[in-house]
Amino acid sequence: MDTISDILKKNQNVKANKNIHSEIHYWADVISTAFGERKKFGLYLGIIKRVGVSRARQIFGEIQESNPDNPAKLFVWKTSQRATDKEHLSSNN
Repeated sequence: MDTISDILKKNQNVKANKNIHSEIHYWADVISTAFGERKKFGLYLGIIKRVGVSRARQIFGEIQESNPDNPAKLFVWKTSQRATDKEHLSSNN
């Protein structure tokens, strides 16, 4: 049976990424890692900055639940749809 100090030592060995500076960086890291595209971190960072953290989290959750063939393309498409919807609504007024 492990003691409390042993459990705490095991948890401290997990190293955090030192390049994560904000919530936006955190979610860009989570999403790019989940989609297996760590090299496209900047792409996801830009998308999240454009659509906002809450909307990106919502889309990411929807994609995880639906289990698509290509989740990265679906994420980019869904975030771009929101941008085109906004442009369409503003041009109608």
